[in-house]
Amino acid sequence: MSENMSEKTNDKLKEKQPLPWWRRILLVLVLMAIGLLTVFIVVSYLAGKQLSAEIVKISQAGEPLTFSDLEADIIQSNTAEDAARHYIDALLNIRPEELTNLKRANTSYRNNITSLPASEFPDELREEVTQNLERFQPVLEKLDKGARIPLSRFDIGIIHGIKAFRTRVLRLQPAAFLLSLRTLDLILRGEDDAAVNSAVSMLRIMRTFDSHPTMVLSTVKAILVGLACEDICLLLEHGRPSEESLAKLQQVLAETIPANALERMFLAERVYQIELARNLIPENTTSRLLQGKVPDLPERLSLPAIFWSRLRIRREAARYLRDMAQLITAARRPWPEPLDAIVGNAVKSGEKPSRLTSSSAVLVRLTTQTLTVVRCTILAIVIERYRRSHGELPGSLDEVLPTYINSIPLDPFTGKKLLYSHDEETYAVYSTGINRQDDGGSIKPKADEKRPQDWGLRIHFREPR
Repeated sequence: MSENMSEKTNDKLKEKQPLPWWRRILLVLVLMAIGLLTVFIVVSYLAGKQLSAEIVKISQAGEPLTFSDLEADIIQSNTAEDAARHYIDALLNIRPEELTNLKRANTSYRNNITSLPASEFPDELREEVTQNLERFQPVLEKLDKGARIPLSRFDIGIIHGIKAFRTRVLRLQPAAFLLSLRTLDLILRGEDDAAVNSAVSMLRIMRTFDSHPTMVLSTVKAILVGLACEDICLLLEHGRPSEESLAKLQQVLAETIPANALERMFLAERVYQIELARNLIPENTTSRLLQGKVPDLPERLSLPAIFWSRLRIRREAARYLRDMAQLITAARRPWPEPLDAIVGNAVKSGEKPSRLTSSSAVLVRLTTQTLTVVRCTILAIVIERYRRSHGELPGSLDEVLPTYINSIPLDPFTGKKLLYSHDEETYAVYSTGINRQDDGGSIKPKADEKRPQDWGLRIHFREPR
């Protein structure tokens, strides 16, 4: 019996002996692994919830989450024929490589029209442009047909990946320069009403950017709209189109940049980023709020294998959506509040701005300048219509109301009416520009200045040919 009790005592002593050191280390590692795994699961869940919450906010606000939602705002064509077919047919017959040649010819033509009378225009340049226009006559005819009918939407190619998108955009640019070159040639030939129709065709092709007005597309459109406005100014200086043609040109130009262009740009950019990052978004949110056929974008962001990288990307995506929501809110305010809220804050901030903040500031500034040029050009057409009807310039902008325009366009830099000045040979329509001071229509930079004090245009009016 005593032996049994001794054995039991020895067994208990053995049980109370500490575990070997390697077992203790192993146990600690296992517990740490379980703890880390638990933390990973919780943090990943919270990051997904955070991203889902931002998507839900967008949905609850009734804002577009997909390109289909964004396209719903575009006026649908009620006719059997859609301009998109003519535009696509035209673009298939022009190569992106033509852009360099057309740009060069356009610049040379523009410089010579400005500095030389038609009788001294270089014959070899006119011959080169004539050959280009004859070669692309089928393209021009299709672009003109498209300009005369409604456009419901246009597949810019962005939902099929960067390669398809760039191909379509790189064809639109030479098409626009081709139309501009024809306009300049018609001005030189004295066919002013035909030049107006050509300028209208160029302005109407800008509709192709409106279905998916992302930041990149908005930049391209701004450049081409500025080119069209330069053509119109040359037409006003060197030509004498009919009152009917000028009225049509004024109306089409007013429709080129929508009032909510800045807001739509940010909405489209957010939709595009959501499409790229769909793999980051939790499946329940995707199935509930991002329904519909999802294009298989080659650039779609995939989740990396490393957990911390996945977590970082998800958190950056949520931050992007929060920042973009602030930009969209600012873009809905009347001018110049978007300029102050987005560009002003980016400049004043002591911290290094994010890439979104920096690019947004650049795009807002570009949009402000483009909108200013368009509004100044509209007002120049109005003044020219008044001058040709009354035989003199209006003493003030109030004299053109309401016969030629219902209200004076506002200066995006100040939110006040655009400014007007004139002398015996010229008249200027301008904005105060970034300094928000009236510098008397000083729209060309002085010798010691990098940029003009005011922003706008000056027309040298001439008597009829």
